Amino acid sequence: MDSGSNKVYMPGEKEFFRRLETRHRRGRIGRLFNYLSIGVAGLALVALFFNVANQAFGTIGVVNTIDPETLTGGRSLDELSNDELALILAENVGGKLRVLIRDTISQVDATQFTKVSVAEIVADPQVDPAIAGELLKNISPEQQAALLADYADHSTLRNLVLEEVIEQQVIASFPLAEAIFSFDSVSADIEGRILDAYKKRAGHDDAQVEIIRFHSWLDSDFLTTPMSSTPALAGVRTALDGSLGLMAVVVLAALPIGVGAAIYLEEYAQHGVVNRLIETNVRNLAGVPSIIYGMLGLAIFVRALAPFTSGLIFQANFDAPTVETAIERIAPIFDGALTFDNGVISSQSENVDAPTIERIVNIFLHFGTPSLTMHGNSSVHDMSNSLAAALDIAVDTVEARDDDDRAIERRGKYYRFDLPAAAPISSETYTQLVASLVRINSFSPNGRTLISAGLTLVLLILPIIIINAQEAIRAVPFAIREASFGLGATRWQTIWKQVLPAALPGIMTGTILSVSRAVGETAPLIVVGAATFLVTDPKSPFSQFTALPIQIYQWTARPQGQFADIAAAAIIVLLALMLTLNTAAIVLRNRYSIRF
Repeated sequence: MDSGSNKVYMPGEKEFFRRLETRHRRGRIGRLFNYLSIGVAGLALVALFFNVANQAFGTIGVVNTIDPETLTGGRSLDELSNDELALILAENVGGKLRVLIRDTISQVDATQFTKVSVAEIVADPQVDPAIAGELLKNISPEQQAALLADYADHSTLRNLVLEEVIEQQVIASFPLAEAIFSFDSVSADIEGRILDAYKKRAGHDDAQVEIIRFHSWLDSDFLTTPMSSTPALAGVRTALDGSLGLMAVVVLAALPIGVGAAIYLEEYAQHGVVNRLIETNVRNLAGVPSIIYGMLGLAIFVRALAPFTSGLIFQANFDAPTVETAIERIAPIFDGALTFDNGVISSQSENVDAPTIERIVNIFLHFGTPSLTMHGNSSVHDMSNSLAAALDIAVDTVEARDDDDRAIERRGKYYRFDLPAAAPISSETYTQLVASLVRINSFSPNGRTLISAGLTLVLLILPIIIINAQEAIRAVPFAIREASFGLGATRWQTIWKQVLPAALPGIMTGTILSVSRAVGETAPLIVVGAATFLVTDPKSPFSQFTALPIQIYQWTARPQGQFADIAAAAIIVLLALMLTLNTAAIVLRNRYSIRF
């Protein structure tokens, strides 16, 4: 009770209120710390997005080496048809037109590009019958331009004209903040100092600069254009395709293995010392640095399992050497024609007989087999010795080349050969044969492929998937299992019909978040051999590949400022991909979660 200003407390009540006030004070301090943490995290996120957006958008100064209006008659490139754009290319790039066809519309391997017909190149039996069976080099530039016009899209042709003919260059780029707040000074700098420096460097005294105040490096062309050495014309299509391919491999391999391991550990394994040891090791593996997994993938998938990851055992991703291809390779070295008919090799050459040719062909078939390592499946010394044995030539390795014309150099080593008096070929012919063997052996497929990288990322996220799946399965009440057993279901029927459906939202959420982590990994991909510059899309799991993190890393390492700008645009694409995956995980969790 109260008596004036004096408050009367019940026994122990005063201590209670003192402790209550202490708890409230601690609660206020905790809430303040939480608000501060959220504020710092929010500021960091805003700073990140501002920094990326500031680089991905802004002001640029563009210079054309050739005025586009002199080529188009006053029209813009967007107004020209495919035929007109292709004709401009044919008139200005010369023999490079075939290279552009190879890099844009060809459907065959680059090593076979010059050996197959036009119909095979475009993979269309309905192509013009007049040129369908011809080699590309045998048709006119106008016909080659017509192929480009028919099978390349408008944006690709427009970019080719800009890059190869007009030679458009971005001579300056400024971030978005300067474009908004100090555009006048930026514009004066581009038209003055930067343009003068370009004229002096390029020797184009009459060059005119076009200033675009608000330019976005991120647009539809950026997503659909392959890589380029010119920043303004580069895109992320090949890197995006590689990342999506890696995601497909990771999901298809990691999900069943991870869920299967979790089911065994939770539902079948005895909960003893061994099981606890396994679970402890799985949790430890989840904390191993990603580059260690990259080294493991290099040892296992790239090297030890190269026959599988290179496609060798599937007869995929390479042109298996045949007698015909071997003869085609060595025929120009000899004077006479070589033929292969009904399993018989014949030769009209005067300086070598048919049995000798047959031995040479067998050597080409053996050493031309796709290699299982990066540098070939045999050394030059082995190839040279095998060829010398077939031709009755003595070959010795020497430390350095002397004045003896019999010494030839291959990959930093010197080989001296002695031709007997009755040698079937000349020393020049022998040198050409060894050079041909080296060439076909050096460019053989290897295990640095999309599936190797995908399986390496599977190792990386597998412990995380197992842990998440275990927690999701463990959260299913045991009463559901007992009810199922009581109705006569077997253990597997209970798992398949009751436990897994109830645990599926948690399993899928963990899997998607794990894949989201794998998409952003760089170190393992570098170790297993991701390409840093690739203009062709991966066509199979056994193809060369690159990925968005690799492309971003490669662009940011370049000294030109424009590459940093397009790297920022690629970062936005990668963030969008990861946010999409995270959003899908949240939707799955909320939509299919079951409350027990």
